[in-house]
Amino acid sequence: MKRSSNIMVAAILTALYCLVTVIRVSIAIATQDQTVQDAGNGFAVLILILCTVGLVSAYGVWNNQKWGKILAIFSMGVNGLLALPGVVFAPTLLLKLDAGVSVLVVIIVIVMVLRRPGVATAV
Repeated sequence: MKRSSNIMVAAILTALYCLVTVIRVSIAIATQDQTVQDAGNGFAVLILILCTVGLVSAYGVWNNQKWGKILAIFSMGVNGLLALPGVVFAPTLLLKLDAGVSVLVVIIVIVMVLRRPGVATAV
């Protein structure tokens, strides 16, 4: 099976983003972090569910399946929308940077999935 570098990068970024997010949110729930308490446990559970869907989509993207690409766009898009308010309203600078990096990774993944293979960009 031949896959383009765009697809490989998108699948790897999706899997890494989702794995790191699942680990961080799980630790925050287990330690009863104040940030999770402020946002609510339901919000944290929603993020865990979306990242689980994201891991499944990373598998589909890696195998170059259309359903995987659609699922990746959906799950990463919703994750990006959930992280977007943190760029402005997060209580600390570190959390603002974290939200900004999350939004940036989501944008990169969506662009890589939507980009046609072999399309060169002008620099």
